[in-house]
Amino acid sequence: MNYNKPICIAENKKAAVVIVAREYKRAAGILAEYLGKITDAVFTVQETTTVEPSIVLKNGEHGPEGFRYRIFDKDIEIEAANEQAMVYAVYDWLERVAGCRYYTRTCEHIPFDASLRVCFEEYSCSPVLEYREILYRDFSDVEFAEKHKMTPSSKREESWGFWCHSFYTLCPPEQYFQEHPEYFALYEGKRIGEKSQLCLSNPEVFEIVLANLKKHMAEKPGARYWSVSQNDNDAYCQCEKCRERNRRDGSPMGSVLDFVNRIGAHFPDKVISTLAYWYTRKAPAMTRPAENVHIMLCNIEANRGLPIETDEKSTGSRKELLDWKEICQNVFLWDYCIQFRNLVSPFPNLRVLGPNIRFFVENHVRSLFSQCNREIGGEFHELRGYLLAKLMWNPQVDEREVMLDFLKGYYKQAGPLILQYIDLIHDEMEKAGGELNIFGGPLDGKDTYLREETFRQYEALFEQAAALVQGDEEVLFRVETAALPVYYGGIVLKYGSREEQLRRIGKFARQARKTGLAMVEEWKITVDKFVTDAMAEME
Repeated sequence: MNYNKPICIAENKKAAVVIVAREYKRAAGILAEYLGKITDAVFTVQETTTVEPSIVLKNGEHGPEGFRYRIFDKDIEIEAANEQAMVYAVYDWLERVAGCRYYTRTCEHIPFDASLRVCFEEYSCSPVLEYREILYRDFSDVEFAEKHKMTPSSKREESWGFWCHSFYTLCPPEQYFQEHPEYFALYEGKRIGEKSQLCLSNPEVFEIVLANLKKHMAEKPGARYWSVSQNDNDAYCQCEKCRERNRRDGSPMGSVLDFVNRIGAHFPDKVISTLAYWYTRKAPAMTRPAENVHIMLCNIEANRGLPIETDEKSTGSRKELLDWKEICQNVFLWDYCIQFRNLVSPFPNLRVLGPNIRFFVENHVRSLFSQCNREIGGEFHELRGYLLAKLMWNPQVDEREVMLDFLKGYYKQAGPLILQYIDLIHDEMEKAGGELNIFGGPLDGKDTYLREETFRQYEALFEQAAALVQGDEEVLFRVETAALPVYYGGIVLKYGSREEQLRRIGKFARQARKTGLAMVEEWKITVDKFVTDAMAEME
């Protein structure tokens, strides 16, 4: 029977329960460790016990990653179908019931209660998204990713043989182009080996790709997903046969999907992934993905300032997803939360994260990869990663409530001022039409959300926030790190007197060094070069 009275977990730093786990030893160890930190008591893990109450970790069918926890017959029962799901369940219980928070890889809140008692309603859940990955450095850490029930980037290779852009790996131009230029794209009247695509209508190309894929699969038999996908450019083949195939389907995706379907037929026990990216985003009119072919749709041109579902500027991206929804029941969406050319720039997209993810899952998206910053840092990377994780696990969560909880816990007394900044910059961006481009930067907002008058309000809010936490070095560090995008914007836009600009450059350089920030533009511009160039312009 259900028992809804509080259960005593510890009494005066002494454990009052035993953790019972026959199978889920790793999850039980995590639970014992955290309960020990909360109560300063030592908790034992046993396979059986007659002690009441106990915390019992047991098998239960709630989906491959789902779980349930409840108070039952005076015990706390936590159920899951496997070790990974049980680890998720334990971290979730510690968060929802015991009050723990996992803000970043190096910062978490663990409440102290030497006489801990808990009472909670039965709770069960299973994620809508089967695959959930956030490309921030923190989420490459396995333990931190597990705390948020995310797939760690560092473990992706265990299940993925090739992730994306694999054509040249499967048919390398350095090996074949000199003798067989016909294997590669006919583009603007000539065959191109480098920075182009394959000729997918060539039967010899098919045999080469098939043979090489078999070879790679033999070397990595445990991988379930294999990307057979275009290179990262738009120089696709325009030979007569490829052009005819694409004409029939009304999209260059026609020749790609036909090719991938034929490859997939040779590997019915694997998932063959291909990109709907750049020139292949438009769904084909005739060709349909084979049962084991997985479509990875990249919404690269969507506006990031307003919800994709209703924003006129995202009409094309919205239609692409809706069209794929009609022919594919399991879409893998590659979403973008980054400005590639300005990794540290203000990027006010926090309000669209929830509406967008809800729109995705309503339209057959079952896997979601959020490309943020593969480098260290990025604007509000701690908060944005936290929000994304909560929404990917449960798209119906109240993201405003989640954000308020994070700001209070992570920035302490400065939290309300950071919230003022967030609200102000989002309001200003939305008032100006809500345009936010992943290839943009501060110059795009010079006359709108980053105009000088408003920008000075941003700087003032961060100065006030820093003043409130001067006595706490760690929290001050977090506040000054959050201010880096504002410093960056001011440097790019050259606001203020020479003295103001020099002070801003100095603040940016010092804080960037403290955080380990290395790049301000993906692949190209280092922090040191950015600072050196900014100083040179002041001479």
